Amino acid sequence: MKMRRLNIYLPALLIMALSAVSCESVIKFKGEGVDPQIVIYSLLQPDSLIKVSVAVSHAVYEERYEPEQITDAVVRLFRDGELVETLTYVPPEPQPDYYTQNPYSGYTSLATVPEYGSTYRIEVEVPGLKTASGEARLPELVPVTGIDTSSVIREWGERQQVVKIKFRDPAGTDNYYRFTARGIAGTYYGDKQEPWSPLIPVMVVETDLSYGILGEPLITPRQEEDLFGMDLQNTYKIFIDELISGKEYALTMQFNLLLPDTDYYEFAHASFSLHSITRDLYLFLQSNSAHMQTRENFLAEPVLVYTNITNGLGVMGAMSTSAITFKIGEYPVEGVHYESYAYYK
Repeated sequence: MKMRRLNIYLPALLIMALSAVSCESVIKFKGEGVDPQIVIYSLLQPDSLIKVSVAVSHAVYEERYEPEQITDAVVRLFRDGELVETLTYVPPEPQPDYYTQNPYSGYTSLATVPEYGSTYRIEVEVPGLKTASGEARLPELVPVTGIDTSSVIREWGERQQVVKIKFRDPAGTDNYYRFTARGIAGTYYGDKQEPWSPLIPVMVVETDLSYGILGEPLITPRQEEDLFGMDLQNTYKIFIDELISGKEYALTMQFNLLLPDTDYYEFAHASFSLHSITRDLYLFLQSNSAHMQTRENFLAEPVLVYTNITNGLGVMGAMSTSAITFKIGEYPVEGVHYESYAYYK
């Protein structure tokens, strides 16, 4: 019975798709205008001064919209309900004319670094708009307790590094996480049949190694076959502690690794970071990822991006980070000539 229904519905969907391609008409928007709102983005981190990005929202059908810097906003910072300071506007760095103009205006604290146990509120005033605000507090740090490494040779002869990052999830609370990994490697460009030469460079490449975590069950749970190709990817590598609450756990990742020849000052370094994030930041990242992946799919239901900003849009979140490193070879080494370029930086 299910197969018969499938045969009936699929042609209908294909007809709809072909109709959408072959017949196009412009429908003028006749509804009431959407009032612009203040957009706030701020991420609290325990080792950084508090910074806020401010913008103004606009309707998608506003063809003449051009981003501009908001230099006259009043951005106030409160800690536990008391005014701490008014943040200072910081102009963006000059960019070539062919770059898209920065739609976000930066405001920064001159002295305030967030502390554990306190609640911080950002309040933003822009002339002509409703005052918007958001608040957050630093989540408790969940430390990485250890790392295990091994390597395997795949059937096609490629060596892969297997890394297990250990941590213990705190019991009694709902915890939200994000995982990131960065790598930097150096490859000697000279002839290794000859002795090392200080005149020949070691080429340094930076990479995003986060792709290696996609086989981890907490990051990418097993899903049923998706008929219409609408499986959503975990863009930001976020997860919750629902299955590991109060337990010790090891995140497992694999990535390609060419063993460096340290006799020629080659090296491979990797840093793995476990970020404890607020629930608001988790929901924002989750919904933003889904929105970006479905906005061009007419079969998908529109996804609203989560916000915790009162009278506005955006998110105010917080993050505490614990990192651990894996190293083969030394870098930098005095007397070695390095050249570098960014890759997925």
